[in-house]
Amino acid sequence: MKRIHLFLAVSVGVILASCKNDDDAAPEVINEEETITTVKLTVTESGTTTSQEYTWKDGSGEDITLEANKTYNASIEFLDESNPSDVEDITEEVIEEKDEHFVFFQTTAGGVTISSASDDIKDSDQTGINIKTDWATTDAGKGTIKAILILEPTTKTGNSRADFGGETDIEVDFNVTIQ
Repeated sequence: MKRIHLFLAVSVGVILASCKNDDDAAPEVINEEETITTVKLTVTESGTTTSQEYTWKDGSGEDITLEANKTYNASIEFLDESNPSDVEDITEEVIEEKDEHFVFFQTTAGGVTISSASDDIKDSDQTGINIKTDWATTDAGKGTIKAILILEPTTKTGNSRADFGGETDIEVDFNVTIQ
């Protein structure tokens, strides 16, 4: 009889020890990364309705041509076109999560400056996230404009990519000629 009681006690102990309470465990955080296959820039000369769309896809972007001494309004879109019958506009998610995103533009073309537009999307601190920007050109020249979508930047001010912290969701280059 002692053996049966001992066997039952050990069995119950093993069963209780093997059952753990999952309610106390922290839930697993799933942070699904977006797939961005295409970046589109729509550039409109200020005061006109003349627009040009430039697309980066599959690792290369179209060349941008601007005129010197002009101002342009530019908007950027991020798309997942991996399934052509179900294109996903990632820009909507970037706007919904505006406190966690920032688009940094870096240029090697000395004749263009890029700043947040007055109608840009603003985060909770009223900082533009650069979905809509103003481009002012001065001198003729050539170079590149790099657009970098940053996830969870530590700051939204700086002069180089390293200043912003966070992770790079996508980084694309467009060649630019200012004539």
